[in-house]
Amino acid sequence: MEKHNKYAVIGLRALRRAAAKVAEDARKNNYKIPVWRGEHIEFVVPGVITEDGAVDQGQSGPIEK
Repeated sequence: MEKHNKYAVIGLRALRRAAAKVAEDARKNNYKIPVWRGEHIEFVVPGVITEDGAVDQGQSGPIEK
């Protein structure tokens, strides 16, 4: 069972990396991403995600590192 758990963690990390890259691209190009909220889909430009998981919606320009 431990093998499956290890691969699940690896897959989850890969999905998180992919989602972060898509969100970064959307922020840079001002694209909207569909997000399911409540009973309908909203199209939003993602905010900046900090390391603790909080989302800052205030910045709409390109991200500087």
